[in-house]
Amino acid sequence: MRVVHISDTHLGYTAYRSLDPELGINQREADIFAVFKQAIDKILEISPDVVLHTGDLFDSVRPSNRSLSLALEQLLRLSTVGIPVVIIAGNHSMPRMRDTGSVFQLFTLFPNFFPVYKGRYETISIKASPRHRRGSSPPIHRGDLTIHAIPQCLTKADFEANLAQLNRALSTLSAQGYNVLMLHAAIAGVKEFSMGEFNEQEVPTAYLKPELDYIALGHYHKCTQVQENAYYVGSTERLTFNEVGQEKGFLEVDLSEKEVNFHPLEIRPMIDLPEINAQGMDADSAMQAIERVINPAVGGAIVRLTVNNISTPTYNALDFARLGTLTVPALHFEIRYNKDGEEQITPMDIGAKSIGNLPDEFREFMSKTIVEKDKEKLLELGLKYLRKAGEEE
Repeated sequence: MRVVHISDTHLGYTAYRSLDPELGINQREADIFAVFKQAIDKILEISPDVVLHTGDLFDSVRPSNRSLSLALEQLLRLSTVGIPVVIIAGNHSMPRMRDTGSVFQLFTLFPNFFPVYKGRYETISIKASPRHRRGSSPPIHRGDLTIHAIPQCLTKADFEANLAQLNRALSTLSAQGYNVLMLHAAIAGVKEFSMGEFNEQEVPTAYLKPELDYIALGHYHKCTQVQENAYYVGSTERLTFNEVGQEKGFLEVDLSEKEVNFHPLEIRPMIDLPEINAQGMDADSAMQAIERVINPAVGGAIVRLTVNNISTPTYNALDFARLGTLTVPALHFEIRYNKDGEEQITPMDIGAKSIGNLPDEFREFMSKTIVEKDKEKLLELGLKYLRKAGEEE
């Protein structure tokens, strides 16, 4: 019995101002779409018994027609060859009010789709299949697969009630089949796995039962083994500079052999350049130091540079037009200046004349605004209200 574990694809995510020249849409949105198709291509080659998507298929509760169309187009490629797809709702996909419908209701209309989105614990049974990779030995089957799934819930109390129901169900596990748990949550008490989002669920480690054949986790964006049978698969693309250096992809899990293999995906480079200490530098020296590290930057990449200890007079005398020219090859280039104890971020998109979407405009506004404390929290709060306003529209 082989499963593919994928998560946090965030279809519809947008960032920065660049447009894809062929599609005419936000370049990062196009990147997210392209890597999703690439993942489906590879999954079809693997031909697993089932695909598990552990949340945040879409970046918002109300995905655009384009996002919905692309998701269905690609997932139907799996469905039409008989590969079941189980999808749980993540925190980006869960409506915040009970009377709001879910886009996942549409997925129930298609064969081999099993969306879990109603805020309650559900089980899905997958029959063992003789399908296996060309040239490999026939798979060993211990029996059918039972998937235990808890989606994003409206409240912490709802999530805890579902965990209690799960606990009761797991106390009577059968040894005749395989059992897999799907969750979209942070691990309680482990700060690293928290994304710091306001509606984040937390699962105590006591519920990550060792007797389960596999525990498929979503929400945390870095592929990480939590315990012997539990994995965060991570996101399929890098969405923030916190993910610099992280390889992105999906996991292939052989439940019979207890083997887990990571399949990397080719994605746009994201680079954190070496930091510059500008203490004591005048503007000419600082510009020379900046130019030296910018020149090796990869064309088309998303790039960040941090300049520390730069004085206000030196900062004010920098040739920003020259910097804008130097950074043109990058898709997005931002420079963080730590000056006089304050941080100022300059996105180097000089020459951009069009107004982007509201979240992008707000990010840019905040990047140029000096805030004494909790700047990241204020940015997150503003983006939350913009997303909410968009959903209500």
